[in-house]
Amino acid sequence: MRSPSPTEREIVIVGLGKIGSLYAAWYGEAGHRIRTVDTGNSADWDRVARVPDPSGVDAWVVATPTATHLSVVGEILRIQPDARILLEKPACYPEDLAGLQLVIRRNPRARIIVNDVYSHSEAVRHFAESVRNLGEADPIKKITVEFTKNRELDVANGRFVDTQYGEAGYEGFHMLSILRAILPAEQYRTYLRTVPMSVTAEMRVRTLAAGLPEIELYTSSTGTIAFAGLAGFAFSEGVSRSYLTPAVIPYGSEFRYRFADVELASGEHVTLVFEPFFDSEPDYKNLHVVHVRNATRRSVIAVNHFKEALLAQLELLHRIDEGTTAIRPAEHRFLAALGSAMFTGTFPRTTETDHQENEEKFARIGSEA
Repeated sequence: MRSPSPTEREIVIVGLGKIGSLYAAWYGEAGHRIRTVDTGNSADWDRVARVPDPSGVDAWVVATPTATHLSVVGEILRIQPDARILLEKPACYPEDLAGLQLVIRRNPRARIIVNDVYSHSEAVRHFAESVRNLGEADPIKKITVEFTKNRELDVANGRFVDTQYGEAGYEGFHMLSILRAILPAEQYRTYLRTVPMSVTAEMRVRTLAAGLPEIELYTSSTGTIAFAGLAGFAFSEGVSRSYLTPAVIPYGSEFRYRFADVELASGEHVTLVFEPFFDSEPDYKNLHVVHVRNATRRSVIAVNHFKEALLAQLELLHRIDEGTTAIRPAEHRFLAALGSAMFTGTFPRTTETDHQENEEKFARIGSEA
């Protein structure tokens, strides 16, 4: 029997849909032993309870539908109370957050992290460092983040259908990760506690509050572009003509308009543009650029966000202490409130208890929270 290498880990992936299959591919490519649980798709087992010798599992990945996350985490912890679990976002639906937190309290040795791709992105780190360095002498005036793609074909194929978080559930967690990287921790907590000035159905969220820069988050799954002028300069003429000038991404297109822009008090802009070489580089999905515009400086970062994050979070699960979790309940409640506001026109206020829970989660992992 082959002896495992010191760096090889046994990873059990629960759920073999599109995302679960990506986990299996990247962790397998990194040299880890992959075992799978799924009711179909030629998995090794059809139920978590059938996994033999669970004490030998180094990490679990939960990539099942969101509605099943709470029950799957409970099944894993029943057979391995000190399990290390990487949970695909969202951690669960809003009505299950209290149940998930109860399961965590009842299993004080477990380590659970919700997948947070952009928190571990080299491109986002470089962008945030550029903002911090310039911001020491030039305060932030406004932050704009847009993640737009036409996902109507995905929806027709049964993907990106979120009946609880709505539009906020698709890209909202990614946009919050970028915002969290830019803002000091206390300002970010203030943002999550603040009722936005306006929320529209696309989804467009504008926030103005004392102690915060103006913040605008925008995402559209129908391909409607809102801020073509803020990052359009980074793309080719062909992309501008086809997508940015008409401000719409057509059905079935693979083009994604994703950027984060920070305007400083001086008028300087620091802009992170994802995938600006869409029509010119075969590996465009892994090429991103940070621009400091008035200084005409740009840095190209070549990185696969998803792969980078999966490997980093696997190592994090093995560094953190027993009982450490990062499920970000306040972010989940904020995005659930945005989803509600889009449909009802009313943004529910969170409670002070939620704020305290959020602060505790930040304290547990520090910068990784």
